[in-house]
Amino acid sequence: MSNETNNEKLVPVIRVLKEKCINCHRCIAVCPVKMCNDGSGDTISLHSELCIGCGECIRTCKHGARVGIDDFDTFIRDVKTGTRIIAVVAPAVIANFSNNYLKFNGFLKKLGVQAVFDVSFGAELTIKSYVAYKKKYNPSLIIAQPCPSLVSFIELYHPELIRYLAPADSPMGHIMKVIRKFYPQYAECKIAALSPCYSKRREFNAVGLGDYNVTFLSIQQYLEDSGDRLENYSALPYENPPAERAVMFSTPGGLMQTFARYDKNAFYSTRKIEGVPDVYQYLDRLKQFLDEQNPPCSLVDCLSCKLGCNGGAGTLTQQRYVEDIELDAEKRSHEAQAQYKQSLFSKPKLEHILDQYWDEGLFTRSYVDRSALFHTMIKKPSEEELEAAYKKLYKINEDDFLNCGACGYTNCEQMAIAIINGLNKPEHCWHYTIVQNKLNEERYQYELKTAIEKIYALTLQEINSNIKGINALLSLITEAVTHIKKSFVIIEAMVHKIRSINENVKRNAQTVIQLNTSSLEGKNQILKIGELVGKMAEQSTILIHISKIIESVSQETKVLGMNASIEAAHAGEIGKGFAVVAGEIRHLAETAGIQSREIEHSLGNIKSLIDSSLESSVYAQNQFDAIITLVNAVKNEDQIIADAVEIESNNGKQVIDALTLINQLITTIKNETTLLLNSSKTVLDNMSSLKDIH
Repeated sequence: MSNETNNEKLVPVIRVLKEKCINCHRCIAVCPVKMCNDGSGDTISLHSELCIGCGECIRTCKHGARVGIDDFDTFIRDVKTGTRIIAVVAPAVIANFSNNYLKFNGFLKKLGVQAVFDVSFGAELTIKSYVAYKKKYNPSLIIAQPCPSLVSFIELYHPELIRYLAPADSPMGHIMKVIRKFYPQYAECKIAALSPCYSKRREFNAVGLGDYNVTFLSIQQYLEDSGDRLENYSALPYENPPAERAVMFSTPGGLMQTFARYDKNAFYSTRKIEGVPDVYQYLDRLKQFLDEQNPPCSLVDCLSCKLGCNGGAGTLTQQRYVEDIELDAEKRSHEAQAQYKQSLFSKPKLEHILDQYWDEGLFTRSYVDRSALFHTMIKKPSEEELEAAYKKLYKINEDDFLNCGACGYTNCEQMAIAIINGLNKPEHCWHYTIVQNKLNEERYQYELKTAIEKIYALTLQEINSNIKGINALLSLITEAVTHIKKSFVIIEAMVHKIRSINENVKRNAQTVIQLNTSSLEGKNQILKIGELVGKMAEQSTILIHISKIIESVSQETKVLGMNASIEAAHAGEIGKGFAVVAGEIRHLAETAGIQSREIEHSLGNIKSLIDSSLESSVYAQNQFDAIITLVNAVKNEDQIIADAVEIESNNGKQVIDALTLINQLITTIKNETTLLLNSSKTVLDNMSSLKDIH
């Protein structure tokens, strides 16, 4: 065993998913070492070199912000690409896969693993190493070391306990060394450890054995993602000899029970303790206890997880009852013990088998003091620095030290140390928050009062200015209402006149229509008279022609009468009577000629009158056409005027409607302005009382 100092940083085994972290500090609250967490930012970050890898934060975080780091991805890639790998399986396999724990071997073989070994057999050898160490050196106290998180805790935070750590490998270290020494056929194979623990990776680095640390949780997730089940595989035995009661090593007290096979007083001289925070508090006090008196026990069977390795952060047992988990382990132990009892005479005893794989000095392990790394990263503050930090946290009086743990730390001193080292900030202290809230409230009240007074002065000025403006607006609105009412009366009278004009235009239009009708009728009558006059002219022409014929006949008759008179004269007496007739005929002819000429003259006059009447009729017809054209033009103009008057009448109505609406709106504005004025006065009154608020 060594106690030399080593500043080498521990590899990360837990990582933080910042996108899921809500900065609730639950991880700090459950963390046994606190200072590996940095709560100074918006999310909690992790200093892996100070983290012991217990995984308590993984179990506690309800948001999935903390996850473990194992080598599953590398392992599955290598085994599928033909890398020769053997597996060592931790005893906690029974707690995770119950009765299928041997089918787990079948799954690994099917996956490509060359051979599977049981770490329980390494646990048997571990107890043999303990017994040999105790027999040879008779130490006052042995602290069991199978849990790598507790080993890291002692190396980092309690190096004074290193000398009590059992100077032997863990069960995994034992089985790996057995494989390397006693199974040469697997000498070139890499070793994959199937375990419930993320921090096993650190143990492998420390002892130089183990190539892959693969958790049961990752294997189960792989099966689920593949839609596979262990029930689909054959149950296969381990390559090594069977273990006996060491199969209980993953269960709290399993080490003690196995040790009792050699020491019947083990149940009385062993301190069995596990779980956060109990085991860490025990180790914190152990050094002081050892300094003051003899050890209270000779063996400390300690595990970090509450359920032992069965409840490791890399297991899937969170959903199982404790009774079921331990019952499976107990059942396996009874079966293993029964197997050895039944084969007592046919096979060598367990001790003889263990001797075959025992080599003194092969399984020894040393430890290193890593506390220098802690002291380098975490400064131990002076009393003055603590006082300054307390003052920053408003912790002045004794009552201010609440030690409530709301910040995640055990007490106010731890919180102050974290703040001094930049690992947290005052805002996460409950007492600081209360005091700061009070101070903020007082400052807020002062600032509020100041702001109110300032607002009051500015608002008072603005409101008074607004009231003046509102009064001026009311005057303008009142004046506008008066003008609108006058305009309303004038426009209404104008619209009334337009309507009267419209009515007159409509009546004129009717008169024009009647005149048009009468003109058409007069034109038609003139046309008829013209036709009659034309016919009379035709008849007068005929009469004149007849008159000329009569005159011609009278001339001929006159000539005939003259001839008859001549002939009658020639006839003598006989011709006297004929001469009288001839004279009468001549007289008649002359009279007829005179009458014929008078008739012709009269007919000529009549014809002249008729021609004049016909011309007058044509002229009258043309005049009537002109009158009708003018009447139609007047009619069209009247229609245009009527349409224009109608439009103006409608426009006037719209103007009246608009003025009526404007009048209503202005009245509403006036009323609202009055309300605004009253409201402003009310606000002014309220502002007067507001300035007195404290």
